[in-house]
Amino acid sequence: MNRFITMILRHWTKSPLKIILTLLAVALGTGILILSLSASKILDNEISEKLKSNGVILYVTNGTWNSEGRIEQNTPIEWDRNAPDILISDVDSIKNAAIIFRLPFDQITTDGKSYDLRSLVGSNTQYLDVFGLDLIAGAPMTEQDIQMGQRKVWLSEETANILYGSAGNAIGKYIKPPGEMMNRGPGRRKQNVIISYTVTGVYETPSEIARRAYGIGDMVFPYTSLMPSGSNITGMMDFMAGLFVIRSEGASAEQTSSAIYQVLTSSYGDDIDILTWEGSLSGESDYMEELRNTVSMFKVSVNILGIVLLLTSSIGIFSIMVVESLSRRREIALERALGASQRHVVVEFWSWSLTLSLAGALIGVILAFILAKPVMNNLSPLLGEISGDFSNNSGIKIQALISAIAMAVGFGGVLGLLPALSAVKGNIAEIIREF
Repeated sequence: MNRFITMILRHWTKSPLKIILTLLAVALGTGILILSLSASKILDNEISEKLKSNGVILYVTNGTWNSEGRIEQNTPIEWDRNAPDILISDVDSIKNAAIIFRLPFDQITTDGKSYDLRSLVGSNTQYLDVFGLDLIAGAPMTEQDIQMGQRKVWLSEETANILYGSAGNAIGKYIKPPGEMMNRGPGRRKQNVIISYTVTGVYETPSEIARRAYGIGDMVFPYTSLMPSGSNITGMMDFMAGLFVIRSEGASAEQTSSAIYQVLTSSYGDDIDILTWEGSLSGESDYMEELRNTVSMFKVSVNILGIVLLLTSSIGIFSIMVVESLSRRREIALERALGASQRHVVVEFWSWSLTLSLAGALIGVILAFILAKPVMNNLSPLLGEISGDFSNNSGIKIQALISAIAMAVGFGGVLGLLPALSAVKGNIAEIIREF
């Protein structure tokens, strides 16, 4: 210990500036690596983990792909409204399934104002469960709403805030889709027949990633609510059941797709057309694949940059240890002549390099905490639609902290060990005679 303290004091006396610069270089490299690893972890949480949090989401339809890569749904449908329930019953991994009906409009009117919305869907009671969304105001959709084709609507919290200022204010309001021109009244004049829908509930807003990836609706209507009054509701429900969405847990998309095919063909015949895909209502999502590729490239780039910077900054430790081994060649030779083992000398050098590495890494931790917010805020605009979530969740991750410190100490230890191994080589007598 005394020899070790003597070494530290000697180096500090001889070259304090070099030691300070080396510590700062290691600190900067460690801090940058902590930030890059933390950014990667945040991206994993905001994208990969969010997409995985609700399991595998797959759309299923009775149809085929046309030559343009679009879905052509079969008419009439080759299965009935019971198909989703059969899948839930027969496939252990499938937890929820909801029939989806594409609504023929994307504009609504409320309180005398018209709004264009991103996505409106007709569905049933399990729609929110499929996407893991909680109801935050009002009442849930019921089977009676489906059976009766009730004129009700459920909004996302974001939509409720835009239209009415809050989720609570939205309950009980009336929403009017575009009307239909019909011949009515005296003289059979054409009139715009508008049906009002009552806002019955508000559900939590999905993450922007999930919304875009899966096409989650800003508004959800009972899929039977657009049926003409007096129609054969049972027949219409079967007719509208050609597309649904499922949530699977504990199985991959490929495994779930295979199970869906086996169950539906055994229930409705081997010759039915079945399409399954991970994406939105319109088909497979290029957005999801592009997002995953972008995240992977970002993670690899920033992590390599952080590791290279840390490795480069650790070269200063190597330089200090080389100077130390050259300046103490005679002293080391005398120590060995008096009985000191090679291991003893190597450990002495190695301890000094580890001390420098650890000291620099700890300073780097302090720098990382100081720079975390400004650095993350500068990175977030580069991430597009997930920039808000990235900025809100920015900070130092414990796993990144531990990994960066371990690498800093590891790099410093290895680079400090190489000169030490070189210092104990050579003929002791010849080295002493040189001086």
